[in-house]
Amino acid sequence: MDKALLGRRVAQAREDAGLTQADLGRAVELDRSAISRLEQGERKLNVPELVQIAGVLERPLSYFVADPVPAVVSRRTDAAPTHATTQRLDLELEQFAADVQALLRRGLLPARERIEYRTPRDHIEAEHAATAVRAQIALETGPIDDLGQVCEELGMYTFSAHLGTNGADGGCVEVEDETNAAGAAVLNGDIAAGRRRMTLAHELGHWVFGDAYDSEATNDAETMINSFAIHFLAPRAGVSKVWNEYRAWEPRDRALAVAAKFRLSWSAAVNQLRNLDLINFDQHGSFREDEPTPGDYLRLELNWREECAAPYLSPAFTAAILNAYVDGQLTAARSLELLRGTLPATELPTRAGASIEDLRRSFAGHDG
Repeated sequence: MDKALLGRRVAQAREDAGLTQADLGRAVELDRSAISRLEQGERKLNVPELVQIAGVLERPLSYFVADPVPAVVSRRTDAAPTHATTQRLDLELEQFAADVQALLRRGLLPARERIEYRTPRDHIEAEHAATAVRAQIALETGPIDDLGQVCEELGMYTFSAHLGTNGADGGCVEVEDETNAAGAAVLNGDIAAGRRRMTLAHELGHWVFGDAYDSEATNDAETMINSFAIHFLAPRAGVSKVWNEYRAWEPRDRALAVAAKFRLSWSAAVNQLRNLDLINFDQHGSFREDEPTPGDYLRLELNWREECAAPYLSPAFTAAILNAYVDGQLTAARSLELLRGTLPATELPTRAGASIEDLRRSFAGHDG
């Protein structure tokens, strides 16, 4: 990595940690001018200094030394001016995409065939695309139980990060090695559960339509991808089936059943019911203004499992890391770094043929 890029990453990580140059200098026993020259790309770092700085700033070494993923750089460079919330997303997205790329290059992630669809031009095309994508992985019309797993089957891996309740919702980029490509999505795991699912389905739309980092996407295109997302999460046939199953209930309670079964936000559920002509215009307006409480769902014995709350990694990505660790292809430290806080050191699986002493050395430096 060149000194200028390393300097920018140190500066960004320091600012994210809320430290001044003087604070960082004191923590690693360098004066403020040395930190300033480092951030301006005018000073080299030796390995011990870099390890110290990474530890103080709570960043993996790979954040400072890995080459940037071109797709992410393109997305960040071409995008509109960023603010603090999108910068945090971009940082996580860059790191996760780099890790997906590294695992692809080592053959540790399964290669999946990608079928690219055209971005829908209208809502009818969006619904047809959602139906086709579901059919591609033999997914029926009912609710999706594990959206992260489904996204992996379509070639997109997901990390749900702590980005704050006011942070950006999520983003997706394309990464590739010489022969394979994959989508890498970062999701804000601190936003409401229904919004998380809608965001992840939206990023899946960007991936399957081949514009995962399309900086020129129009508002119309974003609307069509949102239309794809809601039809993918809650298809016409599946929603109609649930709606009819609860025909003895009042219309608003039937809407609650649809929201709970398909794990949608209230606004998404009500909008989809209107899209499908299952409620009329007046009901749509009335329901939108009458936001339900958790008690409204529990009164009807309706509830659903939380999904993709931070920290979360999609299952095949997690399995790839743990299998590589068991096989000795990844160290404990690197495995824990890749797992991003989703598993403590004490819960790593036993390595094949590992002795007690091997395990003791693997866990050295990790307090779980």
